Amino acid sequence: MDRKTFALYSLIIGALVGVIGDVLFYRKMLGLSFPLFIGIAIIVILASQRLTRQPLRLRNLWVLIPAFFFALMVAIRDDRTLLFFNMFAALALCALGLYYLPLRKPLDLDAFGDHVFGIFDASIRATFAPFAEIFDSVGWVFDRLQGNWRTVGSVGRGLVIAAPVVLIFGLLLASADAVFASYVDRITALLRFPLMRVDIDQMIFFGGVGWLSCGALAYGVARRGLENGERAAKPKRKLFSLGMIEACIMLGSVDLMFSIFVIIQFAYFFGGRTTLSISGITYADYARQGFFELVAVSVLTLGLVLALDRLTERRLDRHTLIFRALSVLLVALTGVILVSASQRMMLYEDQFGFTALRVYTHVFMFWLALLFVFFLLALFRVRLRIFSLGVLIVLIGYLGTLDLMSTEGYIAARNIARAEENHPIDFWYLSTFSDDAVPAILNLYQTSDKPKLRDWAGQWLALKLSQEDCLHQSDTDCGMYINGTTIFSANVSRDTTWSTLNAIRKSLPAYDYKRFSDDMYAQNQDARDQGDSTDVGFRSGD
Repeated sequence: MDRKTFALYSLIIGALVGVIGDVLFYRKMLGLSFPLFIGIAIIVILASQRLTRQPLRLRNLWVLIPAFFFALMVAIRDDRTLLFFNMFAALALCALGLYYLPLRKPLDLDAFGDHVFGIFDASIRATFAPFAEIFDSVGWVFDRLQGNWRTVGSVGRGLVIAAPVVLIFGLLLASADAVFASYVDRITALLRFPLMRVDIDQMIFFGGVGWLSCGALAYGVARRGLENGERAAKPKRKLFSLGMIEACIMLGSVDLMFSIFVIIQFAYFFGGRTTLSISGITYADYARQGFFELVAVSVLTLGLVLALDRLTERRLDRHTLIFRALSVLLVALTGVILVSASQRMMLYEDQFGFTALRVYTHVFMFWLALLFVFFLLALFRVRLRIFSLGVLIVLIGYLGTLDLMSTEGYIAARNIARAEENHPIDFWYLSTFSDDAVPAILNLYQTSDKPKLRDWAGQWLALKLSQEDCLHQSDTDCGMYINGTTIFSANVSRDTTWSTLNAIRKSLPAYDYKRFSDDMYAQNQDARDQGDSTDVGFRSGD
């Protein structure tokens, strides 16, 4: 397929994908539509690659598997934060796969900076690629018409002359026969210009999806500006270099400081002393401090050893041995710091409850530990660019972990368990949760023997049921701009919530906004009176 023919093909396919996008998304809630669209887009791109007889390099396409996983999670989770991250991750990984689609160089042997560049390059250039496709398509049409303008003119004149004649005879025959008239009405309904029946915003939506689809197809399959499908690699130069002595002094100093800190951790934190000699601070207060600071230290340490590994000149084998020994020691000490941070956060959560930021940071810490393992592999040169591959794997694994654990459901379950043990609970914070938290709160409503907790849970579930009624019953006037009744809006969390709560509708109380708000305020005030007013479960942003 020559370049101009492919340009016309990309415009047609882009328009068809735009129609599919309009059917799936326009004025509909996100749900099953997103993984369907991502799956269709991937199939179209790969099929077009084969159609143009270009090889599919499977080694560069593995990122499409987690991309589709994150797209699928949009149809499973209802958490708005996860929704944003899942959509962003799916689109970013698709853009990364699109960038490497025509390239011979393996994705897993490139630097992480090249991965970021690929995502931006695919996003920007695919946006502007349709301009060139339109220009080439016009050229294709003029190439086919060259030397046939007389025939084209004759056809045009014939159509102009025939149109009024056919119209007159059609009107007369339709007046003469009712059956013929009904068929004429059906034909004219089919031929009626479809865009006259849609809104301007729908036309813009359809056009935007089709434009980007055409651009993605043109960029991924028939990319311009590449010689033999490759971008010329530019040699990377060091900004400056460090001598072995300077690097060892820096690493040794940090190792010494971390060693002192770790000794203190074993003496006071891990040892579990109940009272410290510093200002009379208790062990519990001491343990709860510094989690976020320790995580920041770990991240900065990783950046430091990466920079030193790149900038330090090691001319002799013993230089390499010393540098690796100091670096391994630093990583080991950082591992102890991460364990200390993890235990501090567990104590903090046990005392003050669970929030999204605390859980996100806690999970990130475990994946950060894995990233240090990838650094050690890179330090010993186990494989080319293994740390860059590790960064990509860790980012995918981190978000995948949050998806699989259902963060809002996890947070709700843990905070409710604390409340059953007479710990304070932030009802205002839990009231903002999505349908992902319904199983935990429904269990509270059905099993709790605490009247206040059960009343709040019943009101919250009644509110969720009324919201789901709006989404699932098309004859309900909820003033909604988007439609949640179609199969394309299907979402496991929302649909499970509606079916579950609908089955126990009669056992739920009637939703009362004033009572719900007053109860939450009173219960939260009681919690403040019982505990530390600056910390007890109300630091939802911490």
